[in-house]
Amino acid sequence: MTVSAVKIIQPGEIQGLPDDETPLLVLPLAVEVLKGRIARFEGLSKKGVLKDWLDFCAHVTKAQLEVIDQLTVTALDENIVVESLKHGLPPASIGGWKASEEWREAFKVFTESLAKQALSAPAKKVLEQFQSADAANLEQQAQDYLQAEEAHVKPEWAPLIGAILQTIWMKKVVQLAPYAASYKGQSTLCPVCGSHPVASVVRVGSHDGHRYLSCSLCSSEWYAARARCTNCETPKEVSMLGETKESLIQGECCDDCHGYLKIMYQSRDPMMDVIADDLASIQVDFGLSSEGYQRTGRNMLLMVAGETDQKDS
Repeated sequence: MTVSAVKIIQPGEIQGLPDDETPLLVLPLAVEVLKGRIARFEGLSKKGVLKDWLDFCAHVTKAQLEVIDQLTVTALDENIVVESLKHGLPPASIGGWKASEEWREAFKVFTESLAKQALSAPAKKVLEQFQSADAANLEQQAQDYLQAEEAHVKPEWAPLIGAILQTIWMKKVVQLAPYAASYKGQSTLCPVCGSHPVASVVRVGSHDGHRYLSCSLCSSEWYAARARCTNCETPKEVSMLGETKESLIQGECCDDCHGYLKIMYQSRDPMMDVIADDLASIQVDFGLSSEGYQRTGRNMLLMVAGETDQKDS
C-alpha cells in the first residue's frame, strides 16, 4: 500500500484531559462487545484475501460469547480496586498472574465450544493439538503470552490462548463497574489490567470526538489526549499515515520514538470493531513498517510467526 504523511498538530496544541463530564474510563459490556465483534468479523470475512482467517476469528469470538457467562473468576477486593484506580494502578493487573483453576475452567469450556463450530480442516487440527497439549506447558505459554513473552509461545496456538485470556479478563472487569469514575488519570497501558492497547478510537455519540485507547485484553477503553504519542507521550507533531486521508484506519506515527498505533474514526464506519478491524487491516501495518515505524499496539488474536524456542509438545 501507499502511505502519505499529514502533520495534524503542532507542539503546544496537544489536547489535555477534558474539563466536562466526559468519562475517562469506559468498561465493556462484554456480551454486547462480543456480539458486535462477531457481526464485524462476519462482514469483513466476505471479501478480501483474509477471508478464511477472519471467518476463523468469527468462530473464536462466538465461542467467547457462548462461555463468558459460565466462567467463575477471582473476586477483586473493593478497597484495592478503588485505591488502585485513584493512584493509577491496574486493579485487575496481569502482573504475577498464574494459570490456576481460573484458566483451566476457561480452557475447557472455550475449547469445547469452539470444537462444536464449523471450522476448516486446518483449524480443527490446530484445535485438537491444542486440546491435547501438555497442561503444564500450555499454562506456562498462557502466562508468557499474557506478559508478551512471545518467543515462548507456539504461533498457531496464540489466537486460542489470547481468546481464552480475553474472556477471563472481560469477565473480571464486570466487577469494576461501580468504581470506574475513580480513575482520573492518563496512561499508555490499560488502567484496568495493565495490557497494551490494540488501537485508539475517535468515538461518536455521547463520546463524540474524544479519543480512547482500547485494551487488547479486557476491552476497557480509557481517555487519551489528542494528539500525543501513545507510546512515549512526548508532546510533538504527530503524523497520520494511511491509504487515504479519509480511510477508517490511519497510523498515528511518532518520529521521536518511531512507534505507531492505529487510530480508527468511528464516524467513518459506525459498525467498526477495534479487534476485528485491526486484524483486517494488516496491509496498513505492512505499509507503516516499510516507512520505518514499529507497532506499539497488540492484538491478542494474532502473533506474527517468527523464531521461538518452543518444541512440539
